[in-house]
Amino acid sequence: MSWNRETQGIPDEEFVRGSIPMTKCEIRTISLSKLQLKKTSKVLDIGCGTGSMSIECGILSADGFVTAIDQNDEAVELTLQNARKFNVKNISIIRGKAPERLPEQTYDRIFLGGGSKAIEPIIAFVKEHLTPSGIFVANTILLESTYKILQALENEGFIEISCTQAQISRGLKNPGWMMKALNPVYIISAINPIREEKSNG
Repeated sequence: MSWNRETQGIPDEEFVRGSIPMTKCEIRTISLSKLQLKKTSKVLDIGCGTGSMSIECGILSADGFVTAIDQNDEAVELTLQNARKFNVKNISIIRGKAPERLPEQTYDRIFLGGGSKAIEPIIAFVKEHLTPSGIFVANTILLESTYKILQALENEGFIEISCTQAQISRGLKNPGWMMKALNPVYIISAINPIREEKSNG
């Protein structure tokens, strides 16, 4: 199928799913709004999982491109299957570990889908490969990962750093209506500042 709506937020059940965690629709929608994508955006999705963020970024940035990376074989395969299902052709998928396998090119939007043991090297890569005024967004669940990312962003000189906790509950009828909570997610965003020109004098 292809997503023919003008809005973001493809329902979770539309994606090919496996055992890999997926960024849920409501969190995905908030994260996409933080990314402030343009039709020509060049996007990097680190830790793409099922590819739900990659797919939506590819659709919204139809004249740009998406590079997705994950070190898990199932994640790479699911992202590939979902790209085919939604007919998203402006996406390339890398099987490997970040930042070692990340290509040496620049992006104007970078998304990090979760925590990592290599937070500092990843944020250093983001600093060097995100265009000036480019936007970085990360989703985390663990407090430790959240703090490490915020600290790394501060150390690298990012500006307009923000952190929002989203607690989503969905209505479930079993047998009467109740609200079932999803995991709380931290949504971090920051901007890479414009680099000052070095003086020759």
